[in-house]
Amino acid sequence: MCRVRCEYLAGIAGLLLAGSASADGFINDSITTVRYSQFYWKENNGDGIGPTRDEWVQGTQFSFNSGWYRDVLGVDYSYGLADDLRIGDEANSISNLEPDDSVQSPHGLAKPLEAYLRGRLQGDAGELVVGGGKKVRRYAQYFDDATRILPAGTTGLDADYRIGGLNLRYSRVNQFSPRNENGWGDDLSNFRGEQIDQLQLFALAYQMPSGSRLLAEYSESERYLRAASVKLEHSFDLGAGRFIDLYATHGMQQDAGDLFDYQGVPGLYEAETSHHARYIDLSAKYRTADYYAGMTYNKVRGDDFDRLFFSKDHGAWNSSAKLFYFFGVEDEEMFKLMGGTNFSAIGIPQLRLDVHYALSDHAAGYDGFSRREFQSVLQYTFEGLLKGLSLAWLHNEFHTKGQPDGIERTTTSRGPAGIITHNAERFYLNYVFRL
Repeated sequence: MCRVRCEYLAGIAGLLLAGSASADGFINDSITTVRYSQFYWKENNGDGIGPTRDEWVQGTQFSFNSGWYRDVLGVDYSYGLADDLRIGDEANSISNLEPDDSVQSPHGLAKPLEAYLRGRLQGDAGELVVGGGKKVRRYAQYFDDATRILPAGTTGLDADYRIGGLNLRYSRVNQFSPRNENGWGDDLSNFRGEQIDQLQLFALAYQMPSGSRLLAEYSESERYLRAASVKLEHSFDLGAGRFIDLYATHGMQQDAGDLFDYQGVPGLYEAETSHHARYIDLSAKYRTADYYAGMTYNKVRGDDFDRLFFSKDHGAWNSSAKLFYFFGVEDEEMFKLMGGTNFSAIGIPQLRLDVHYALSDHAAGYDGFSRREFQSVLQYTFEGLLKGLSLAWLHNEFHTKGQPDGIERTTTSRGPAGIITHNAERFYLNYVFRL
């Protein structure tokens, strides 16, 4: 299947390239890049329950994104390679690569990350872009994770329509390629291994005349899980480059059929006869060109907001409570303080620091519950001769405590919103060279 699809897309690309001499834009407007990365992650469980990692890995991505052939057709292709430089002896988990016989001897990665054909129609009625193939897809409720040495990806079909301040999007996904595994993609399935035929994603974005922005999404993995959300954003211009940004989001997730894991998943989910979780997420932020500061609030009701669209889904949630893990247990209230600056005041605009601190102290079904996260990200982007090179250091402390009360909850979850402790030091080196 992979060979057939890759050869099919490669054949189309070849035909487009062969005729590109007579079509301005296909080559002239194309973008070809090579990205080389090294990540070093040192992580531990802080004497709690969580992973221990000590991984140094490297990866290379080659990407070609064409312009438009006769203003109608385009292709995108990307291929990635990754392997380990060193895995520590005490590590019991690895995240950027897939273990082979042990964590210390992982598989290397060599796979197509993107092989995508797109078409475009545009005129007075707006612009419609359609496409199909494998790529990294991004919605608020679902996105293919790109935080590892190589990104995850999905295979499917897409449509994107724009006119004025309105944007409508649709995607139908039927295969998923995990970020740390080889291959074109796997069929979607639940935790019992039963196939989920498709994941459908619908999105609407509308820029109002008042300047406010409305975003609405509905997503459903067939006969398994559905989710919906509405978000309203508005920025107030205070003058002199100062702004106050506000948003409010309301969302839900709910069981959607007989493929849902009602019987539970050991270590992740307790059995339940139905699932319906809801949340509200509020944010206020003050920003200038050089710094920002703000606070968010998130409240979950109904059930735990921690279900995934399919078993290998890396997990997404369009909420400020989606941090290293989810602040998503039933009745959990999260408060988060955040801030950042680019150090222009001391003459180093390429240096940036972002920090946040989040806390919650109550969750249904747990005694003695508390959750805390502190994270700082320091990054430097080079200019001049070293343009394209960037360095980053992420420091994270994530601690959760709590015991099942034996009434509402009888087991401890280690899932996305579970009782987990995870401390991390992550160092990133990325160099992107444009050919």
